[in-house]
Amino acid sequence: MKEDYLALETRKKIYELISNSPGLHKREIARELSMSLSTIDYHLHYLEKKGIISARQDGKYKRYFVTEKTEAMDKRILPLLRQETPRRIVIFLLQKPQAIHKEICQEVKKAPSTISFHLKKLIDAGIVDEISLGRERAYVVKNPEKTADLLITYKSTFLDKAVDKFVDAWAGFGKK
Repeated sequence: MKEDYLALETRKKIYELISNSPGLHKREIARELSMSLSTIDYHLHYLEKKGIISARQDGKYKRYFVTEKTEAMDKRILPLLRQETPRRIVIFLLQKPQAIHKEICQEVKKAPSTISFHLKKLIDAGIVDEISLGRERAYVVKNPEKTADLLITYKSTFLDKAVDKFVDAWAGFGKK
């Protein structure tokens, strides 16, 4: 039955892109496939109505996932990993658990207010926990294995040298 809905080549391309790169938003899909926004919009609406893909609002973006392939946790984590600053924060916290705010600012090279904004988003999404270290607040990734697995699985869709370095280092841990 799903095959019937994907009979059109355009729909099939959209489905395959979302399947391989979950969490993309409409403009990213249009850019990646070199199609007009109106064409993408029409087919996304159709696929969503048929239950083949699902969407999740992420601030001003609506991000798309293949319904049968994407777990609820992935739908929470992937949209934030698709954003450069939260992704860089998460990668740093995976490499240095219990980092304090100042260390994150130095590593990510962003203003303290920017880091606070993104940390709040990561905490609200249930990806990062804030812990007390005396007078300091430190941060840890709640489910490091799952988060690292998503970074590894979708490595090629992030187009980020930081992800490449992290994946190489993370993969190296298992070999020692």
